[in-house]
Amino acid sequence: MIKSIKNISSSSTKQWRNILLIYFIQLIFAVFLAIFTYRKLEIGLGNSLELDRLTQGFDRTVFSDFINQFPEIVEAIQNRFSWLILVFLIVSIFLHAGLLGNIKKQKYAISDFLKSGIKYFLKFMGVAIVAIIKTIAILALIWIPFTKWIGDPLQTFHSDKTFILTAIALVTLSVLLVIIIWIWSVLTRYEIIEEIGFIESAKSAWKDIRKSFIKYFTVGIFIFLLHILLTWLYTLVVDDWGAASWFCVLGLILIQQIFSVLRIWLRAFAYASLSNKI
Repeated sequence: MIKSIKNISSSSTKQWRNILLIYFIQLIFAVFLAIFTYRKLEIGLGNSLELDRLTQGFDRTVFSDFINQFPEIVEAIQNRFSWLILVFLIVSIFLHAGLLGNIKKQKYAISDFLKSGIKYFLKFMGVAIVAIIKTIAILALIWIPFTKWIGDPLQTFHSDKTFILTAIALVTLSVLLVIIIWIWSVLTRYEIIEEIGFIESAKSAWKDIRKSFIKYFTVGIFIFLLHILLTWLYTLVVDDWGAASWFCVLGLILIQQIFSVLRIWLRAFAYASLSNKI
């Protein structure tokens, strides 16, 4: 198992050019949103020193007061953010197509990355739409009946413990099912890369999952736990960091960028772990 993890890690690291390309494209989106948000805040707040309180760390009351006092600015930011998310999702499909294509074909050049992105973009968009619909449907089937059945928790449940355990069980079930859908989406896209039709690819992916369920499910859980670990490490490092000086600000920015690259690498690792050629 350790040898397999090393091979997958090596294969993922060889995609460093494409990982950095994805990182810089994501950075452009983040900078664009940050500039737009800053300008809106500058117009709305003027010379206000209210946001200086954030230099001592995160303060919920600052954001709560801002939302209540400047709803028109918040609405403008939300509208632009919504459009940016839509554009980012479309670009993300292209980037994932390039990364998956290179991993499956064991290629590492940016030119091959771009070719795969263009070639598989539309079909991968179809897979993404189907996966999103399945995810929404499954979560709705789990949580809508629960929220209707629960009514008043104090009357439905005999104790807080029962309510909490039930909620934890449903959250766990939701996560596990979403992981299965994610595995299906990756395997379907790999089948498409093998020049198999869309419907046939979707069916073949489910067939592979049923045939090697333990293997794929274990991989899915492992990847999920790695994401949790990375998130925990990030929170541990930057929690209460503050922005008391320019040195602190630059340090925080550097750490955030390192973790951003690590998240993309982890995505490549996850894809490589499900590739039949690894």
